[in-house]
Amino acid sequence: MLSVANVRTAGGAANYFAADNYYTRADADRSGEWFGQGAKGLGLDGRVEAKQFEAILKGYLPDGTRLGSDLRPHRAGTDLTFSMPKSWSLIALVGGDTRIIDVYAQAVKETLGWAEKHLAETRMEVKGRIRPVQTGNLVVALFRHDTNRNQEPNAHFHAVVANATQGPDGKWRAVWNGKLWEHNTLLNAMTMARFRLSVEKLGYEVGEQGKHGNFEAKGVPKEIRDAFSSRRAEVLAQVARMDGRGPSVQDAATLITRSAKPKIEDRAALARSWAAKADELGFDPSALIARANARAASDIGHIPTLSDRVVTTATNVREWAAGIAENLGLSRGDPLIPRALGKRTPEQVAAIHAVASAVRHLAEREAAFAKNAIYKAALDFGLPTALPQIEERVAQLLRQGHLVTGKAADRGMVTSADALALEQRILAGVDEGRNRTSPIIAPNVAGERLQALSELKYGMTLNHGQESAGRLILSSHNRIIAIQGIAGAGKSTALKPVADILREEGREVVGLAVQNTLVQMLERDTGIPSMTVARFLKRHACLLVASDPLKLAEARAQYRGSVLLLDEASMVGNADKEKLVRLANLLEVDRFASIGDRKQLGAVDAGKPFDVMQKAGVETAIMNLNIRARDKTLRAAQHAAQGGNVSEALNHLKRHIVEVKEDAALAAASAWLSLSPAERERTSIYASGRNLRTAVNEAVQTGLKANGELGKEILSVETLSRVNVTREELRYAKSYAPGMLVEVARRQRTQGLHEGRYRVASVDAGQGSITLENQRGKQFVFRPGQLRPQGEQDPLRLFEPKPLDLHQGDRIRWTDTDHKRGLLNADQAQILAVNTKGLTVRTSTGIEQRLGRDDPMLQRLDLAYALNAHMAQGLTSDRGIAVMDSREKNLSNQQTFLVTITRLRDGLTLFLDNRDRLQAAVERNSGMKTSALEATGMLKQAAAAGLAKGQVVETDKGRAPPERDRSIAKPFEIGL
Repeated sequence: MLSVANVRTAGGAANYFAADNYYTRADADRSGEWFGQGAKGLGLDGRVEAKQFEAILKGYLPDGTRLGSDLRPHRAGTDLTFSMPKSWSLIALVGGDTRIIDVYAQAVKETLGWAEKHLAETRMEVKGRIRPVQTGNLVVALFRHDTNRNQEPNAHFHAVVANATQGPDGKWRAVWNGKLWEHNTLLNAMTMARFRLSVEKLGYEVGEQGKHGNFEAKGVPKEIRDAFSSRRAEVLAQVARMDGRGPSVQDAATLITRSAKPKIEDRAALARSWAAKADELGFDPSALIARANARAASDIGHIPTLSDRVVTTATNVREWAAGIAENLGLSRGDPLIPRALGKRTPEQVAAIHAVASAVRHLAEREAAFAKNAIYKAALDFGLPTALPQIEERVAQLLRQGHLVTGKAADRGMVTSADALALEQRILAGVDEGRNRTSPIIAPNVAGERLQALSELKYGMTLNHGQESAGRLILSSHNRIIAIQGIAGAGKSTALKPVADILREEGREVVGLAVQNTLVQMLERDTGIPSMTVARFLKRHACLLVASDPLKLAEARAQYRGSVLLLDEASMVGNADKEKLVRLANLLEVDRFASIGDRKQLGAVDAGKPFDVMQKAGVETAIMNLNIRARDKTLRAAQHAAQGGNVSEALNHLKRHIVEVKEDAALAAASAWLSLSPAERERTSIYASGRNLRTAVNEAVQTGLKANGELGKEILSVETLSRVNVTREELRYAKSYAPGMLVEVARRQRTQGLHEGRYRVASVDAGQGSITLENQRGKQFVFRPGQLRPQGEQDPLRLFEPKPLDLHQGDRIRWTDTDHKRGLLNADQAQILAVNTKGLTVRTSTGIEQRLGRDDPMLQRLDLAYALNAHMAQGLTSDRGIAVMDSREKNLSNQQTFLVTITRLRDGLTLFLDNRDRLQAAVERNSGMKTSALEATGMLKQAAAAGLAKGQVVETDKGRAPPERDRSIAKPFEIGL
């Protein structure tokens, strides 16, 4: 694994890296060496001398340049530590096959060369602003170490990147090392991919595979690896004795147990002690080495599996290409896979499939992604190839137009031709609906009628934004429109009188939302009959795939003149949005209104069409007044967060922020438990992600049980937690683990699997197969790689069983749907009674249901004392307790922060690990989904076209706009 750390002191670093007799004559062949174009530019070559090394770390360069100043101390550098997995250290250092260390060293150097070319930066003034600038050169001192602090075999390399690089103007400056930190997992994956090819050429076989490209050697059991890993055991034992968990506790435990690295007096004696221990454990590395040598020398032709070593003859290359295509379900006509593979090398064939898998994997959740993300994902799939071949394949796809590179600031981004076409179809559908309908209510009377009905029936006056939204729905000439409303703007309140008027005018109104809970809320708050987006699309799927005039005529008769209202529209991705827009035009509805806040959480799937549509000029009404928050301080914090001012928002909340270095989830649970039952009913708990939510749920349940507030009877169930993998990851055996459950949605005829549920009995990642067992105990060999790339359809779902104890009084939520019994995914329920035969629940709608012990819905539930941000979006409560952790990098973003603090009316207590770190993390990460049109610069053209058609104007007076400009308001960034 690769770890990254700052070198704290120059003198200490020089002494540490010079340890272990590295500068004695006997070990001269293993002493440090200079590496990098920066080192060459300074005349540094060959062996690293201690005094020279220390001087450079202090900022004194050989040419007389001094970096840093007395006022601002010079940072010494960055230590990139490349560590071989333990099994390879044992073969190399105990077994004596030093070729393994040699090829690992070459892999490390190849990685460092790539990092120097692509990640080396400094900061310079560019057009009046200080910006990171690529330099393409580094000064690196590379040291090899053989042991850990307990003098156990541990081959690793320290690449000490000195804080010096030469800028484009020829001046030497400090290194801006942000990209080195950011891409550490990519650098590790690159190293391990090259290392894998090399050891397979030596005849070794790959064993267990882990994250970021790591893999062990086949034939070195875990118990042997553990026996030579006492240092890790010390750290884990210390963690067990400490309060709290998490990365910072692990780091602290490492420091607490760190002893001085002893000097090795007799390396030969140390090697003999390792051999004796291996012999005592019954591990013979020489036999493993002999088998590898025999394997490397063998000329027997065969079709290799995905884990087999690379072959070189033309016949074997063709066979190998056919074999890998079979294993990975080669599909005819797939633009990511060329028709002819036989003329390519095995590494190129593997790269083709790895890149295809990477693009499918990334494209499922993002419309555009960094080129480096393709490299990382391709390497993570673990096919026998390396980065040069992967880069070559990505370049080919770019030349062929299957991938499209970003423009200007997004030059490092790429998107697919399919993603671009999808977003273009969405905007084309919006354009198709322009000026295709007549106002349902005349513009000059719509506002007055809305206000009159609202006051008469509901006793309220709509504010300007609410009235504008209603007028847009009632009076537009455009079929497809948008309502951009900040959190708490009263969108549902505005929809009630709108729906009443539409019904008075004989129009059918249908509400849509992405989650069942949002559907329920929309129906409850507005009286509009509603359904999930998935259900609506499934109902009309036949209209999208085939031209059946009779069915289309029937559907049009039902929907012509109706109004579709999509709530929380930001949570709908490109694929579903394109279908909704297409159906709106096909069915000839009068209005399809997307309602939401583009700054709140986006879809799980790729794209942010609600935001893109607004930027491209869809007719839009703006609601920018927060009427939810009743507390002045909370309202100010929400306003700041809506405008992206994280620091200001936290300042407003400062009296309500509780910093808890570890176990913030436990502290939040304790705070909620300390409330009276009545206060608990008014107080929701929000956690930024799944792990924190689970921790809060467990802590609350434990506390309630200790207080005697839950029934004593326990029903122990095995719930199913869906494994968070993409469809492409499901095509790789290493995504599965023994004990997981596979739910087959569609029969897999070629593999003998029927619809139903199977338990994973065993996994052979090397052969690309898993053994499944059905409920009767019959076993099947399943090759997930033979699943065809399915696009948007899920051929199967993967779950991890988790035990859960349930009690009378527990609050739960469903993770699947049983429509017949009113048990809806994401909806909550209360457990009324528990016994050995099952339990009785009351749903949020008041329905009581008895679930027997074998009821399948007992596997599809979880505790619901806390909700994460995606569950919380669209919900409202009086008071809240929220938990966020700066170390959850992906979840510490502006969208999650915004949703978390805008659910509440009267107050919020925010528990976090460190305010300053959380603020920095949230400010760095907007959390916004990416757009293919934005990344390629094409969105500006679309926006210009939309504006040219007169669809966007400002209106502040509640009157209808002129006939030639039929919109209500101009989209703009909220938070003024």
